[in-house]
Amino acid sequence: MEKLSGVTEQLKPRLLTLNFALICLSNLTLYMVFHSLNTSLPIYIKQFGGTTKIAGLALTSLTVAAIISRPLTGWSLDKYGRKLLLIGGLLLFLIPSIIYIWMIPVLLLIIFRFVQGLGWGIGHTAVSTVALDIVPSERMGEGLGFFSLFNSVSMALSPAIALWLIYHYSFRELFIVCFFLMIGTFFVVLLIRYPIIEKQLNDYKFKFMEKAALRPALIIFLVLFANSSVTSFLALYAIDLGLKTAGFFFTAMALTTLISRPLSGLIVDRLRQKGFDICFVIGAIAVVIAILVLVLSSTSLHLVVAGLLYGLCSGFIYSIMLVLSIRSVFAGEKGAANATYWTALDMGVALGSLFWGFIAAAFGYRLMFNLTIIPILIAIFIYFKYRISNVAQ
Repeated sequence: MEKLSGVTEQLKPRLLTLNFALICLSNLTLYMVFHSLNTSLPIYIKQFGGTTKIAGLALTSLTVAAIISRPLTGWSLDKYGRKLLLIGGLLLFLIPSIIYIWMIPVLLLIIFRFVQGLGWGIGHTAVSTVALDIVPSERMGEGLGFFSLFNSVSMALSPAIALWLIYHYSFRELFIVCFFLMIGTFFVVLLIRYPIIEKQLNDYKFKFMEKAALRPALIIFLVLFANSSVTSFLALYAIDLGLKTAGFFFTAMALTTLISRPLSGLIVDRLRQKGFDICFVIGAIAVVIAILVLVLSSTSLHLVVAGLLYGLCSGFIYSIMLVLSIRSVFAGEKGAANATYWTALDMGVALGSLFWGFIAAAFGYRLMFNLTIIPILIAIFIYFKYRISNVAQ
């Protein structure tokens, strides 16, 4: 039996290949530009004559554009292939980054931010779809766990680096750095050996959403709808509490996300359906407790504990929902399923930030965080009521 086990391990397809390293590196550099601009552009807008409300449009315009472009991108990836769409999306994301160097007026920046959002929707959907092609299906959970880990690394480092650049140098230096990061991304994606994927037939009809991926996409929408309250309003809530340590929350969140994402992938690859259930339960329990801790917070320690728990939710739920979305479809429909997942995620963040803003303004932050438990409970009900199969088609 030991010999047989050893042979099975040897036959297990390799994950850590040059191709996988290149797609992970391109994901990291793309996200570094994304997170850097998300952090810095609202400050740019306020500094150059915009209001707080206008500053929010820097993220809103990008998110709306991404939601518009993702469904068509997913369909096009399956019909026409990956490489040209990926390069086109990166180019569309790069052009505004170049224009920002000339320190353009606020109104023009919002317009180009929308253009950049179209590029983000196309480029990011294409990058993640190529990753799905490269990762062996037998190690999909582990592979996506490591791939998405670079998103977490960027989220932990890029905002701090961006703020350091604008405070110690200027916005122009930040935009120049973003430009060179995008040029680096271009070079990396040109080195990738793209797997041959059978394209869809000429009569392949456009789908706004991939039906087979709708249930995991609905769950991720509900979870992100709830958790967007944290990314949008945690810092303001901490100020209301008289705490200047909101950064501790996000550092703690990044730490447990970094640890749990690869771990969740290993669990679902080895335990299959039981592994999906275990990861979902851990993530769901963690976020419910996190909400309660956040509502009762009065010290910096409470914020750290809540951050650690939110990180477990992110690490154990986000990636496995993407795996479930992909395993629900044929290989030639990965683009559409991937786009469905990311469209749902973007919509959860965009609508959640807007909705919880109204709730916070009307009833305060504590009640707002209390109410975020409702979409989480609905997500738990949907997961177990309509048990999502992890069997590959």
